[in-house]
Amino acid sequence: MPAIKAHNDVLLTREKLLVVLHDLSTRLHRAFGHQVRLLIHGGAIMVLHAELRSRKSTRDIDYIHRAFVRDYGSYAPEAEVRLKSCIAATARAHSLGGDWMNAHADVALPMAHE
Repeated sequence: MPAIKAHNDVLLTREKLLVVLHDLSTRLHRAFGHQVRLLIHGGAIMVLHAELRSRKSTRDIDYIHRAFVRDYGSYAPEAEVRLKSCIAATARAHSLGGDWMNAHADVALPMAHE
């Protein structure tokens, strides 16, 4: 199994993002046995959204990890491990760096209190 480089240097255009996200979606469906939801934000949205196409590419997809853990952590205690495994497998399959999908911005987003 090839090693994953730390940082992604592959430009993710709209077309490449759609291919990579389809791959990730397929892996997640296999890993969880049903569809799961990941909340993404940042540059990938500006590349993908039909009306916001203010960017031609990005090098990463930002997602809200703690929302995923909140939604699926009680359902499947190993949800975090499954997600990270699928992200890594997609990185290997498309020669992406390890940070191609990350939750780095989670630290700057406010926590919601119910």
